Amino acid sequence: MILKKFLVLLLFTTSTILSQTPVPISSIKQNNSSGVPAGLGQTYTVSGIVTSSNQFGSNGPGNIQDSSAGISVYGSAFVSKVSIGDSVTITGKLDQFNGLCQINFSLGGASIVNHGPGTLPEPEVVTIAQINNQQWNGFEEFESKLIRVNSVTISGSGNFSGGSSGNNYNITDSTGTMQIRIDESVDLVGTPIPSGKIDIIGVLGQFDNSAPHSTGYQLYPRYITDLVYESLPIILPPVTAAEIDTSSFTVYFNTANNGNTEVKYGQTTELELGDIIIDEDTTFHRVEITGLQPGTLYYYKAFSTNSVGTSESDLRSVYTLSNDTTTGTINVYFNFSVDTSIALPGNNANGNTNLVEKLINRINSAVHSIDLALYSFDLPAVADALVLAKNRGVKVRVVYDSRDDQNSIKTLIANGIKISKRPPESSSFRGIMHNKFFVFDARDTIPDNDWVWTGSWNITTLETGWKNNSLEINDPAIASAYLLEFEEMWGSSADDPNPSSAKFSSFKTDNTPHSFTVGGRDVKLYFSPTDGTTSKIINAINTADHSIYFTQYAFTRSDLNGAIFSRFNAGANDVRGLIDQVNTTGSQWSSLSSYAEMYKTTSPTSHHKYAMVDAQYEDSDPTVITGSHNWSNAAENDNDENTLIIIDPLIANQFLQEFKKRYNEAGGTGTFIFPVSVDDGVITEMNYHLFQNYPNPFNPVTTIKFEIPFSQKIELKVFDMLGREVKTLFSGIAPAGVMAIDFKADDLPSGMYVYTISAGNFTASKKLMLLK
Repeated sequence: MILKKFLVLLLFTTSTILSQTPVPISSIKQNNSSGVPAGLGQTYTVSGIVTSSNQFGSNGPGNIQDSSAGISVYGSAFVSKVSIGDSVTITGKLDQFNGLCQINFSLGGASIVNHGPGTLPEPEVVTIAQINNQQWNGFEEFESKLIRVNSVTISGSGNFSGGSSGNNYNITDSTGTMQIRIDESVDLVGTPIPSGKIDIIGVLGQFDNSAPHSTGYQLYPRYITDLVYESLPIILPPVTAAEIDTSSFTVYFNTANNGNTEVKYGQTTELELGDIIIDEDTTFHRVEITGLQPGTLYYYKAFSTNSVGTSESDLRSVYTLSNDTTTGTINVYFNFSVDTSIALPGNNANGNTNLVEKLINRINSAVHSIDLALYSFDLPAVADALVLAKNRGVKVRVVYDSRDDQNSIKTLIANGIKISKRPPESSSFRGIMHNKFFVFDARDTIPDNDWVWTGSWNITTLETGWKNNSLEINDPAIASAYLLEFEEMWGSSADDPNPSSAKFSSFKTDNTPHSFTVGGRDVKLYFSPTDGTTSKIINAINTADHSIYFTQYAFTRSDLNGAIFSRFNAGANDVRGLIDQVNTTGSQWSSLSSYAEMYKTTSPTSHHKYAMVDAQYEDSDPTVITGSHNWSNAAENDNDENTLIIIDPLIANQFLQEFKKRYNEAGGTGTFIFPVSVDDGVITEMNYHLFQNYPNPFNPVTTIKFEIPFSQKIELKVFDMLGREVKTLFSGIAPAGVMAIDFKADDLPSGMYVYTISAGNFTASKKLMLLK
């Protein structure tokens, strides 16, 4: 159906464009005396080269340019279908947004033909005075063109911030001052603001909301390499520690320009242990650090020097692997039912889990320390367990949101447990302390008793009745990273908090390690808002080869939607999503529904924030993204949050069991493919097998599962008891492995039915019972 719609759209688009002759872009950009395009609201056809696509979000604006001028193009129907350098012909209505002349694809009647790669124009070198003195009541010759402004200084210090929708900074050259706009979606966010003179490339926008729209020009860099640093090496993020074992790790990084390679490292921020220099002129840098202790935190910093000067990274940290083989367990818990019909052998997910009991058991097992960071805490049984732990000598510390103290917090305070509270919101300090994590026994010297509890569940009686997930992780390196984040908000490593040193939100630093190996699994950990978490989620999404499934309480980030859409277009077109808050401000529900299989979650509230990438494909690094981080601007820019990215087929399969249950409850029926079967991480031999449907009896949805040893044509059909075919569930080529197919029988009467599989010479049948 999607292909048919696409072909119809393509035929319509092509015939529409061919019926009109493109005109020069400059001819439609003539402003009247009010600074408004004379042809406002009229439909035009133009051709040009794409100079920006979705760099500024899923709706853009993008930009195209011909030999006469450039113009902005607004709308996902444009930016989602083009890449920088494409040659395109577009038709659409002429519009203006706060002084910016544009073709608006959201006004209807718009169409596009993408002719493929063209020749990208060189940026035109202009001065700020030339930009500010454009003929606003005639032809604005530089507006929406790809330009370059040389030898400018940028106001501000620290790192670029994208804010909730972008931030502006003043830039100055010898002729004047204007603004540069750092959009929230570009990879400049979180990188250092240059302190010296640089050249800047970008497309020229405008934001002047009153006639005659004669000011407000803004330069939009598209990515980090649009800042040209007079040939300094310039270290590009990320700087990554990889190939981590018990005694070594390797640092990888890239630079924008050639330089040598240098890494300093140590067990303190003074980097006292070593300085490794490799005298090779390159932009790709690799340094192996050896002779280290197992299970130990190390700090490191990358440098690169050439004849112009030295660039350096920010301070990073990493844990070497522990040689203690007793750790590495990850337990995943869901407090509502799961669908174990798609469980891999021996990998049934923990559904219908009493999260309160599990958490209290972990509290009761603590022997030295418990450190917890909670947004909401109103569960007397957990408060009582913490008080009992404190009374038996366990050191208990609590980081809490700025909200009024809830009853369980009051219980802790009344029993002598110390609290560090996030400062209240102000004009310059926004968001909430939205974490829900506990760190157990990370302050003692025994590595194998270090546990972390985290997930989506706020520790309240109310949310015990909502759909949530929680994880327990037994790993000293992960626990130490959570402890480091906790103590930044606590203000010290002592038993008492230090409010004057406690840091929250953007006042924190990116000071925790991010890469871990837990029981052989690759695990990433990020804390918001300092770690650029959304970009890390996008990186995980970008690995999708086949499927992306997600369940989100709220989904308002257009860049995450854009990343999913990009992978959909690239072939990972099995996209299914569940959202609870579909009508919240900025919701991506409508846009997602245009290409993905989307459902509103059923009651009670689904509070999950998880996604799975290629969960059913063991050879494509099945990945789970989970934690406290909603896919929202507040989570990215303001709140204190934590996010785990776990690459593991068994954990991905457990989350898939939860997803399928919620998906079926919401009305979804589909096919779930398992090209291989995994048992304790080992691929097992396939054979022919038809499983009994689950559930049975059922109403109205059940799952039928079969296994085949190699890819081949199969048919799966359902018959009534008189042998009449009532439904074909699958007919086509199935991959080797296990396939689970949902059978929705809401159009059939109650009774006994037979389902039959045919695969080559193999046939098998089983009975199922529909009870309405």
